[in-house]
This record gives sequence, C-alpha cells and structure tokens, in this order.
Amino acid sequence: MNTDNNRTYYYGLDQLRSVLMLIGVLIHSVAVIGPYPWAYNSKLYQNDGLFQVIYVTHFFRMEAFFLIAGFFSCLVLYRKDRSYFMQGRIRRVLVPLLASVALINTFEVYFVVSHGITPWADIGLGNFIVHSWFLLTLMLISLMCLLPIDKMMARFLAWKWPLKLAFFVFYALLPFGLKFVLNRIIPMDGYPLFYEVYGYVVEKTLYYSIYFFIGYWLYADENARARVQSKPVMMAAGLAAAAGLAYLTARIGVDRESASMLARVGNVMIQHITAIAVSCLLFAFFVKAHFRFSKTTAFLVNSAIVIYLFHHPLVIVLAYYLDVPGLNSTVYFLLVSSITYILSFGIYLLVRSNRVTARMFGLK
Repeated sequence: MNTDNNRTYYYGLDQLRSVLMLIGVLIHSVAVIGPYPWAYNSKLYQNDGLFQVIYVTHFFRMEAFFLIAGFFSCLVLYRKDRSYFMQGRIRRVLVPLLASVALINTFEVYFVVSHGITPWADIGLGNFIVHSWFLLTLMLISLMCLLPIDKMMARFLAWKWPLKLAFFVFYALLPFGLKFVLNRIIPMDGYPLFYEVYGYVVEKTLYYSIYFFIGYWLYADENARARVQSKPVMMAAGLAAAAGLAYLTARIGVDRESASMLARVGNVMIQHITAIAVSCLLFAFFVKAHFRFSKTTAFLVNSAIVIYLFHHPLVIVLAYYLDVPGLNSTVYFLLVSSITYILSFGIYLLVRSNRVTARMFGLK
C-alpha cells in the first residue's frame, strides 16, 4: 500500500487536473472559428491556423485528466474504502452531472433552438449531455472500481509483454470494433438514439478507462511511478509525443470517414500512444515540480469544475452576439474566451456563496 504523504506531490497533480479543465474554455472558443462543425460556428470569421495551435491539446487533455482521476481514485480506495469512495463519487460527480444536465445544458438547448442555431428536429441526447459527458464517463468508470481491480491488474501485469501488448491493442480497438459489428446488425442511420447511448455509455467508458487505470496503477505501484519519471522513459515519451502530435495535427480537417479500415485502426493506435506519452510526461513533470500552495492556485483548483461546467453555453451565447463585422478572427476569439473566463469565475463565486448551489456542483 502506498503511504506517501507528500502534500506538494499531490497538489501538483491537482493543479494539472485543473489546468486541463480550464484549457477546455480555449478549445471550445476556438472551435467557433475552426473547420469542424460545432455547437455554433461563426458566420464571419475562420482561422484554421489558430485552431490548430490550440486544438492540439484536444489530443491528450481529457486522457491526461482521466489518468489523474485514476491516480486519486486509487489513493482514496487505498486510504479509505469503497463505500467512502462511492459516496464521494455520488456527491462530486453524479450530483453535478444531474445538475448540469437539468440547468446548464437544458439552457443551452433552449438558446440554440430559440435563436435558430440548431433546429429542434436535430436536438438529440447529446445536446443535453454535451461537455458534461466527462462526469458520466467518470461515474461509469468509478463503478468499475467495485470490481476486484487490484487482483485483475496483478494478473495482467504478470503476463509476458507480447500478451500484454496484444491485450492493449484489443482493448483499445474494442469500442470501435463493437460499433462496427453493431452497425452490421443495427444500421446506424436508422437508430441514432441507440448509437448516442452507445457512444456515451460504452465507447467513451472503454476508451477513457485505459487512462484511468494507468493512473490507478501509477499510485498502486511505486516502482511503476519511478520508471515513468526516469530520464529514458521521459525521453522516449517525449519523442513519441512530438511525432504523434505532429501527425495528428497534420490530419486536422481530413475526412476520417473516407479512410480505409486499416488506416482507421492505425489512427486509433497513434491517438492512444500519443495521449499516453503526453499524459505520462505531464504526470512526471507536475510530480517533480513540487508546486507550492498559493491562494491563486487554490482558487483555480477549487473553481475549475464550476468554470468548466458553465463555460460551454457562455461560449455559444458570446460567440453568437459577438459575431459582428469589424473584428478579425483573433480578436473575436480573444473576446469570446476572455469574457467567458471572467463570467465563469463570477459564476463560481456565486455558486460557492450558497450551500445548496455549492453542493449541486460538487464544491467542498
């Protein structure tokens, strides 16, 4: 059992988790002027270059988040018990998820429909879950922790490397393979709701559970954590991360549906290898940095969840009303993102000032 009580050690990871969430504001703000269809796309401005610079974080941001979530989940399970762990998950994950869907995301649906951005006929389950999906996924993966995870992980680690690698490839491709088989039985075009549910409940859970349990393993095994922080591993991870991010960035805007099955499989594996490499690099850096406590960083750590949950509709509203002639794409992006941050921080202060709203959004 891990007995490390170094507070700065954990505080650095807590800061990383918050930074990853706060970057979400930039990603969604730049999506307004990017090449992909989003909740709102500017009618006047587009900037693919700026989009690529910021969107590159999309290839590892939530993967790193789930790795850290797994690390802290293992910490709680080792120091407390499953009952305490699940109570915390209900209070800090399930309740904010339900509150977000009922209040924040429902308002977003109302806004995009009432302002002619999205027709009501095109509104589906995903419009009510939108960016809150990470809470649903985290809750579902947390339920997996009720299984004998340590025994299962010990058996996996006892396998020889070729078998481990084969299982990793199988598990990484499993959600997409299942979808491929299901589409042959249940046509995707005829059952959109079924595939929306599949995407949120099965596909995302399987995909992000890889990172969650890597983080879980890093807490449970001190030797593994030391290896991740070693210079040879960090150098190899750096090379893999640089090559992977360059490849994935070059493919931004490329039609993925037209790719061959072999190319799709290769892209999935490159995505995983890149995200694992970057996540481990970030983990090692923030562990070694030993960031000290400060009131500013504490504020950012505590406010991150509220800011992330509330920012999505704010970006859409601001992007809609600021989409006027006379600006340029960079100024437009900076206005949308900066005002979103300011308003979100203000909302956090309001939420934490009331005991009921604080509990609704998982604040301590």
